[in-house]
Amino acid sequence: MRKWALVFLICSVARAEEKIAIDSLGRVIGLLSGGTKLTVSSGLVAVLAGGQRIPLQVRQGSQRGIRREGPLAWSGSFALPGATAGQYRVSAEEDASSVRYTAAVTPGSALDLDALEFVVDLPRGVFANGRLSAHGAADVAIPTTKPPDGAVYRGETASLRLDDAAGKWMLNVAFEKPYPLALIDRYDTLGRSYQLRVTMARGRLAPGANATLATTFGLIVKNTAPQPPVHVTLDSSRVRFHFDGFGGNYCFSNGSPVTAFTLDNLKSAWARYELKATAWDTERDNPGPVLRKDFETMRRLQQAGAKSVISIWWLPERLYTDPNQKTRNDHFRIIDRAKWNDALDLVGSYLLYAKREYGVEPDLFSFNEANVGVYVGFTPETHAEEIKKFGAYFQKLGLKTKMLLGDTTGLRDTHKWVLAAAADPEAMQYVGAVAFHSWGGGTPQNYTDWGDVAEWLKLPLLVDELGVDGMSHTGRLWDAYDYGMREAEMTQELLTYARPQGTQYWEFTSDYALGRVTSEGKVEPYPRFWLIKHFNDLTPQQSDALAIASDESSVLVTAFRAQGSYALHVLNLGLVREAVLAGLPDGDWRVTQSTESKQFESRQAGRPGDGTLRLQLPARSLVTLTTQAAGNAPSSGGR
Repeated sequence: MRKWALVFLICSVARAEEKIAIDSLGRVIGLLSGGTKLTVSSGLVAVLAGGQRIPLQVRQGSQRGIRREGPLAWSGSFALPGATAGQYRVSAEEDASSVRYTAAVTPGSALDLDALEFVVDLPRGVFANGRLSAHGAADVAIPTTKPPDGAVYRGETASLRLDDAAGKWMLNVAFEKPYPLALIDRYDTLGRSYQLRVTMARGRLAPGANATLATTFGLIVKNTAPQPPVHVTLDSSRVRFHFDGFGGNYCFSNGSPVTAFTLDNLKSAWARYELKATAWDTERDNPGPVLRKDFETMRRLQQAGAKSVISIWWLPERLYTDPNQKTRNDHFRIIDRAKWNDALDLVGSYLLYAKREYGVEPDLFSFNEANVGVYVGFTPETHAEEIKKFGAYFQKLGLKTKMLLGDTTGLRDTHKWVLAAAADPEAMQYVGAVAFHSWGGGTPQNYTDWGDVAEWLKLPLLVDELGVDGMSHTGRLWDAYDYGMREAEMTQELLTYARPQGTQYWEFTSDYALGRVTSEGKVEPYPRFWLIKHFNDLTPQQSDALAIASDESSVLVTAFRAQGSYALHVLNLGLVREAVLAGLPDGDWRVTQSTESKQFESRQAGRPGDGTLRLQLPARSLVTLTTQAAGNAPSSGGR
């Protein structure tokens, strides 16, 4: 096993350490230095006459940012009142010590503005009581109370520096020439921050004219003194919930090299597939290569012991209430009540074929994200009706496939969408599990609400699309290590608050790919792959999630046990520090750790003295401790 891990290390993609984190619209969401991250938020803003502020770098209808090949670069559209529209373009280039971020705005028609601004929201908790130094001006103290006009500083400068009060952070911001700018103590319904507003242009912009700004960010972490130890305490006597294990989605592009790579190199306790209903509608008698590859993938994972969900995104046009009147990706299409029997036959015939020809029976069936209609939509009430129709039909056909309650997207109060079906005894007899998608994240309470619904119903809970940014497919942001760290952080939070029985990453194919395909057709895994491998391969399947706690908010911990095998995942989001782990059972413990530059390194950690081990946590790392403890502890089972 050690030799096998070394082979993977050699094949990992080598790259310089990231210095910037960007979202799917090209907005800066983090600056990185010295193994830690300063969370920020950038954007482009049009200030209209009268002071109305309209963000330009946002999703408007179907408009999305597009990442071009090569350097990090995006483009997108915007619209303003009065039918004024235009384009924006942003790009980022990194060198050894800084990031150059360039923004350009081009109106499609004449644009009259008080100002066109590039804004950056800086964390108030970091810079409160710090200092601002602008080139050619006296230093300014950054107050915690609002200045008379809201501005901590206002002037024209080519560079400035921000220092925090603790002497840890120093942020340098420079431009190619002096620009009017202000640092505003911002407090509104969207939050609170120190907002840097740089004026790119004022007055009238002619159609086709470019307003541009190049900004260089240089972040320095000055205080590199050793961090205090973090104390992690395991309570192996307290079982929180049963956990089947981690898994992934195999919905699109199952014929890709990346799919073959993940099938060979990641364990999955749960998998999810797309039921390609439109293809099946025309290929029932002779399934084509895409359908055959889906069936083969399903068979392979089922034979490996994975449970599964199968979901529908699209139906044939003839089954909708508005056939051939909308595009393929229009949301919330409704099934024609007169065509329900046709829809049942279509899905039932697919599942019977999979069972007969490939020996495959998915455990659960759903319509993908039906709460928002991606792309078939249901209300809470019609979701209950759908469950009853399909559940009864599957039972009639002799299929073991049960219905999935929810399969919703979004986390904020979306658990309420399933309550109508949950209150319907006839519907619930066909339900086998509850599920939601984690895109965009949520609060601990949002996660807890879903866990509580599943616990109330005594059903397993699945996170059957585990993902951070649902629009990352427009920008291929998933190849960034920071994106993987955000996924790992979300995974730890989901396990802590939602208590799922299984998770399925989006996705283990070439969509949100975990590696790149070389010109020779080989797959080189991104650093993000190894973070996922920690969870999927080092966590024992069919385990108990145990109580474990950290006394540092930037160190997130989870723990699992199955038949005496333990796995403790320790995610360090900050600087290098020592960890003191207490409550560990006796055994020969092993440490596997991954950072941006070195992945899946494994070594012996020794036996704990008095239940305690001490180890170093690298900056921005995932560290997993595993052992086969002396004296097997039985698994408790559970929801």
